[in-house]
Amino acid sequence: MRPNGAVPYNIPDAALNGTASMLNCSLLQKALAMLQALAVPAIAAVGVWIAARQMVIADEKLKIDAFDRQYNRRVAVYEATREFLRSAYDKQNLSEAQIRAYALRTLDAQFLFDDGLYRYLRELLRRVSTFNDANISIENLANGERKNAYLRLRDENENWIRQQGDERTGFAVRFEPFLVLNLPKRPWWARWP
Repeated sequence: MRPNGAVPYNIPDAALNGTASMLNCSLLQKALAMLQALAVPAIAAVGVWIAARQMVIADEKLKIDAFDRQYNRRVAVYEATREFLRSAYDKQNLSEAQIRAYALRTLDAQFLFDDGLYRYLRELLRRVSTFNDANISIENLANGERKNAYLRLRDENENWIRQQGDERTGFAVRFEPFLVLNLPKRPWWARWP
């Protein structure tokens, strides 16, 4: 409008009443522009979330695949150890061939398990071998101090071997982390769905 109140260009009064609707249209355009501006970061955030989930899933799949590849070989060592201990529990005199066969079956243990379990399997082999040798020596010796030394050696190793059958601390507990796959719990943001 002009200072004298005249309307330029002869705009009809009905059109002047529509200025309010033009203001609303302008607000609608501003709101739409704001929504468009917010959509880009929202879409980027969803993309980052999806990428993070894929990363977690890929890491879990890698762990599962590695576990699966080694599982059969680990179970073979576990079963060989169980059979070796069973023979020692039954107080059978193991042949040198049986002891060597167990030693060969557990050679891969250094690559399949951690150092602690590998050292444990070597200790088991040493203890059972010593127990077996003491049994053979006791059978071949007459009573005397030397036989008593072998009896003490046999009893000491027999007690250690028997402790390996304990359900809470025995050999099965030592093998469990390598025969049971326990994946860590996912963080909250990677659980759904």
